[in-house]
Amino acid sequence: MESKERVLTLASAARRAGIDPEELRQLIDGGTLDVVETEGGNILIGENTLKGIIKDIQTIEATKPNIGSIIPDEIKGLLAQAANFIERQENELSIYREREEKHISLLKGAEKQISKALDQLGLLYENNINLNNENRKILKSLIKIQSDSQTK
Repeated sequence: MESKERVLTLASAARRAGIDPEELRQLIDGGTLDVVETEGGNILIGENTLKGIIKDIQTIEATKPNIGSIIPDEIKGLLAQAANFIERQENELSIYREREEKHISLLKGAEKQISKALDQLGLLYENNINLNNENRKILKSLIKIQSDSQTK
């Protein structure tokens, strides 16, 4: 790397090259790419070195055979059918998820209503117990009054 050459970090060099940072790291580990590592562990890549790698990547991409010309039409048709099937499945799944969310929302609403009803039943139960206790006191008082009046 030249001393006045502009340098890039691993992430910015990968973005500029249009490849994943991990692929760039593999090129570095394989010795294909000349880099400098700082004391802090950062990897710096010279801009000229990166330009050479980009040119190599473009050359490799240009020489790759067109995959579309290799695949027979029957397989292309099957792949298209599979893609349509997957798309329909994803749409159905989306509809089911929406329904599920609506059901969950309804259940949460019902849960709140049930909780309120249970609270009200609890209050009614407490009031009933209090009334029963008061009725017992009144009944005891009446029995006492009756017994007092019979003894006179």
